[in-house]
Amino acid sequence: MIQKISFSVVVSFILILSMTLTPSYAQQEVYIISNNIDVVAKPILEDYFRGFGLFPEFLTPDDLGQIKGAKLIVILGGPDALYGTGSLVSRYLDSLEINFIRQPGQRFTFIKSDPYGYADRVIIIAGSEREKTYEEAFNLVNGSNVSFQNEVQQAAEGKVSIRDLPLVLAGISYDTETVDNNNHIKLSIQNYGSGKATNVIIEISDDYYSNFTLVSTDPVVKAEGNKFYIGDLAGGEKIELNIYLKAKQSGVYSGTISYKHDAIDTYARIRDITTRVP
Repeated sequence: MIQKISFSVVVSFILILSMTLTPSYAQQEVYIISNNIDVVAKPILEDYFRGFGLFPEFLTPDDLGQIKGAKLIVILGGPDALYGTGSLVSRYLDSLEINFIRQPGQRFTFIKSDPYGYADRVIIIAGSEREKTYEEAFNLVNGSNVSFQNEVQQAAEGKVSIRDLPLVLAGISYDTETVDNNNHIKLSIQNYGSGKATNVIIEISDDYYSNFTLVSTDPVVKAEGNKFYIGDLAGGEKIELNIYLKAKQSGVYSGTISYKHDAIDTYARIRDITTRVP
């Protein structure tokens, strides 16, 4: 009996044409300062900023001194937040603002200029307690404050929004053991971005593929060696590609399935695979 192994979407590469890896010593446009309590808001804030082509670096309050000339700093927590956040926030808020945010059930976003030169603007997302700080962050990423959105858009000026680019995700199922030397690989490839992914290519690494002979593909696509040419994927478009192979001889074969298109320079790994041929 043919055994199959299935994987959900494994690859999610943010494909920005002008993006390069930033060394740890380089300055970012945006930093988010948080203690280890309010950092629970990290996932929703990361997703929000990425939508504007920004990749904020998360730091602790003690790390503030390493920042200079950023466009935007976001601080999570109010004047009573633990582990250094509270004293940092108190440097930016006046006494009326501090008393206001300390009121039970209160939450607010303060947008400030930075007299200390760390950034052009400082945004403090604060609540009377940690739950209120998270609630405020949640509401912000869901569009509750136009001023906050405008500040983020200004920090992102000149950036390419991820929403305008291709975002290709790929899932796979394949035979972990063949019957009669027949091998079947099924790929589900979808462009979740709005930009077109051009010249999409699937590649099966040669250390795996060289042990098989191509029988057919469904749908029929151009194949050259271990590369399969899908063509273009419009925003939202999805295809399923079936690759049928015949093993040359018995053995256990391992390799990698990857893809690329014109928005990325190198192949992006989908999955490492291993198939046993009795």
